Amino acid sequence: MIVRRAVIARAREDAERGIYQPDSYVVASQGPEPSFDPVANLEHASVGSHLQDPTIAELTEDMRRDEDELAHHPSAHLLLVFLVVLLFLEAAGAVFLMKTIGLANPERIIFGSALAVCVFFTAWLASRTANRLLSIGAIAALGVLIAALSVIRVDDNAAEGGSKAVGFATAVIMTAVTIGPALMAEHILRLLAPALPLMRRVRQLRRRTKRASSSRTGATHFVTRLAKRRDGWQQEAARRRAIYDVAYRAARAELGLEESPDEPSTALALVPRFSSQSTNQTDRH
Repeated sequence: MIVRRAVIARAREDAERGIYQPDSYVVASQGPEPSFDPVANLEHASVGSHLQDPTIAELTEDMRRDEDELAHHPSAHLLLVFLVVLLFLEAAGAVFLMKTIGLANPERIIFGSALAVCVFFTAWLASRTANRLLSIGAIAALGVLIAALSVIRVDDNAAEGGSKAVGFATAVIMTAVTIGPALMAEHILRLLAPALPLMRRVRQLRRRTKRASSSRTGATHFVTRLAKRRDGWQQEAARRRAIYDVAYRAARAELGLEESPDEPSTALALVPRFSSQSTNQTDRH
């Protein structure tokens, strides 16, 4: 109501002075029309660059290509679970070996865990070599060490009057439970070797795509808010022009003055640049 009275007062004042300036009054009262100008406004230029960011499509294509290539390899997650199980079995076998040798806790667990880590580290180094025979030979060297420990235990058992057959059987079992998981782990590590770089690259591409998509979403919201502000500005401007025109014509008629040469014949001509929706809302007012 206050705005309507101000517009009418301004229109009557302009009518008495013989001037017709609805556009100038709208800009003076509402401010300039909101617009998206990436050339003159650095913030808008930044928003425009995020809206038209071509890297999102490129990152998505790279990620899809890596995922397709990763599909040709065994499931990395399943292999990692199997590798953890083998590490547990290796640790259990190493602790069993230390128990057979005659060590008591906590030395049994400490030395057994250290032996398991050593065996797995050797298996990891072996899996990185191009020569398969060389890697198997490195693990076999550990087998010789374990066999030597087993032989010592066999000799101790024989000295105590135990059966040599049982002693050798124990040595074979200790060697198998210690070296067997390492051999399987070496094979699994070789299967994982080509898949792990692809997995890391896919994770990195997903993070970069997420950041770029988040920036584009923020830019889209900015443009949407700006469009709503502009639409509200245009509707309010159309309403004020219509009020101004009606009051101006009424004041000119009361004063018995002729229409100004610059005055349009209808109120609809005051808002040619607005949408039909805005014009209809003006007519309803």
